[in-house]
Amino acid sequence: MSAIQDSLGERKKRIRYYFGMTRLNYNFLLVYVAVVILGQIFFNSLVKIYLWLIPLLVVILFFLLQAFLVDRLNQKFRKIGSNILDSAGSIKSILVVPLIIMLSLRITSVMSDHPGIFALFSGIAIVSVLSYLQFILPRIHESRVIANPQKYRRMDQVKYEEIRSRLPESIPDVTVSITVKRGKWLANAYCIGYRKPVVEVTAYMEANLTVDQLTAVVAHEFGHYVERDNIVLARNYSAFIFGYFTLLVIFSYLGSSLIILFYLIAYIAFYFLFRHNARIQRRMELRADIFAAKSGLANELRSALVKVDDLNFIPSDAPESLGKSHPNTVMRLNFLDQNNF
Repeated sequence: MSAIQDSLGERKKRIRYYFGMTRLNYNFLLVYVAVVILGQIFFNSLVKIYLWLIPLLVVILFFLLQAFLVDRLNQKFRKIGSNILDSAGSIKSILVVPLIIMLSLRITSVMSDHPGIFALFSGIAIVSVLSYLQFILPRIHESRVIANPQKYRRMDQVKYEEIRSRLPESIPDVTVSITVKRGKWLANAYCIGYRKPVVEVTAYMEANLTVDQLTAVVAHEFGHYVERDNIVLARNYSAFIFGYFTLLVIFSYLGSSLIILFYLIAYIAFYFLFRHNARIQRRMELRADIFAAKSGLANELRSALVKVDDLNFIPSDAPESLGKSHPNTVMRLNFLDQNNF
């Protein structure tokens, strides 16, 4: 009975941690939208460049506050400590959201000050470049990892050779690099290869999974490469960026009084777009699971999925929240069983 109670208590802690993280991310998404709207209201008329640092600094402070609260949740439930930069990821990640919001506000101001047709087409041209960059950046990163291996930490060669020996011959050589950018305490892996299979694994995952489990993870990520899932997602995000900023430029051109309406429409669109993308990604994950299972690694994949849940301190039957890009592990295990793996 004590073991059962301990198990239930552990699950309760994981559920609380899971929902705490979900609420935290959702609440801060609302904060960032509010900052954009308030910035539009209060800072649109400001001309001096240095005054535009105000909304930028506000967003950075909220971003750091979010990272601090993530760290507090980790200390409370997972008993691990980190610093704010660990929680935030890196200086670059801290600046991405603020700079996008800064650009949104600045485009609005420029278009309001110079509402000519030239400004309209210039804004759309800038947006096109931004969206294209979003699409090709993973490809550039892939090329750099392959061409300059000395600049990136590769998986230990002995461990990689062992993984290579356990992968079926149908899976060619896969470049596996180790990254800490996605979190010091996050077990995760993802495929970035466009032309060649390149898999990035967090250092936390690489250090805590067995060779068999890592082999299944690599096979799963190679399944994403075969189906070109990473290209589809990059294309979707690029289209999203193009649509968002193009509409922002058009609304700015039509009149600054319409900007608040734009942000309202954009937020509603975000909600449904994220739900749609999450459904697409969940199907991708199940399809990649089947690929790994067909490679003869079904049991290893099951073990890896359970281990990753344990490392990330989330319940294996975590409720499907809106915007969740992965099915919970219980669903994934059942899906393997249903397909006779």
